[in-house]
Amino acid sequence: MSVCWCGNNHFKPFSPQYGVCKVCKTLVSLEPTPQDQLIADDSENAFYGKDYWLTHQNLDLGLPDIHIRSRHDLTERNLHWLNALLKYRLPPADIIELGCSHGGFVAIMQQAGYHSSGVEVSPWVVEYGKQTFHVPIHLGPVENLELPLESFDAVVLMDVLEHLQQPLLTLERCTRLLRQDGFLVIQTPLFNENIDYQELADKQAPFLKMLIPDEHLFLFSKQSLERLLKQLGLQYVYYEPAIFSNYDMFLIAAKSPLQPHSIDQIESALLATPQGRLMLALLDLRDRELTLTKQLEVSEYDRAARLEQIQTLTALLQETERDRTARLEQVQPLTALLRETERDRAARLEQIQTLTALLQEAERDRAARLEQIQTLTALLQETEEARKACLKQIQTLSAELTATPEQ
Repeated sequence: MSVCWCGNNHFKPFSPQYGVCKVCKTLVSLEPTPQDQLIADDSENAFYGKDYWLTHQNLDLGLPDIHIRSRHDLTERNLHWLNALLKYRLPPADIIELGCSHGGFVAIMQQAGYHSSGVEVSPWVVEYGKQTFHVPIHLGPVENLELPLESFDAVVLMDVLEHLQQPLLTLERCTRLLRQDGFLVIQTPLFNENIDYQELADKQAPFLKMLIPDEHLFLFSKQSLERLLKQLGLQYVYYEPAIFSNYDMFLIAAKSPLQPHSIDQIESALLATPQGRLMLALLDLRDRELTLTKQLEVSEYDRAARLEQIQTLTALLQETERDRTARLEQVQPLTALLRETERDRAARLEQIQTLTALLQEAERDRAARLEQIQTLTALLQETEEARKACLKQIQTLSAELTATPEQ
């Protein structure tokens, strides 16, 4: 039965091969792990031996093998780690790196002015690192090494913690190796305890690549790792940007508060030696590379945004062109109808003008006839008056004639 580093063996289901500890929230591999997995073995097919660093890395995990990494790591992750180390401890200082792989970071620390050495569990890897970078590498695990207690300023564990069968026991040994003001430097996958496996799968999250149950035995959240560290007396935890921030965390853990060094202090320490000057130049180049990369990312983001705008505007233009064509098709018959209407309107206007002229002529004729009527009416009235006068005279004469015979 799988047991969490905290001693709990009750887990909340997460995926077919992992469960979440109900006590400390660590993601724990549920697959059985051989008890001798981390015991040094000189055979090529030992779990962390030659095959692991060559065939397994390349064919099974799709990662560069140790030959490629011994070159590429120097200008990438090793310089990133060195920047953080310089921030909290200036050279000279005594540093030991567990799981140092090809030994490149041990060599870079030496060039920066540190007294550094490494630890590996495979004789083949130990020999490879010694031959490649001419640095001291111990054959571990660290629990088996007779190293003086309180003799190191820092113990470095890069991508190691998740592989440990007994992380509490190993870190306890590392803590005992630290001086009072010493610290651990840890890079390890970051488990987000607030997200479930299906959400990770739906998003195709990079953290899915960290689910390697036969290697990554414990995947810590910030909460669970701080719980482990505080159990060892490492009360002060300083998080630094992880080089692989989409699935890793990177931190410094110390027994007592640490005072970060300024850029001027770091530069002065490196300028004190010829090798340090070379490392400062490499750090400058790394900083320049990151700046240019950031500018490129901003430029690419802007380019993508502009391309999206162009595509949107192109679609709108095409839609507008289709609408314009449709409207043009509507305009053409409407124009023909308008022209027909205009011709009809002109014809009706011509008729109106003709009728208006006829009306005006009729009005003039009516006015003339009215004038004639008025003249004739006046003449008629005069005639009537003359007739009435004549009638009156006749009546008078008649009356006079009637009266004459009687006399």
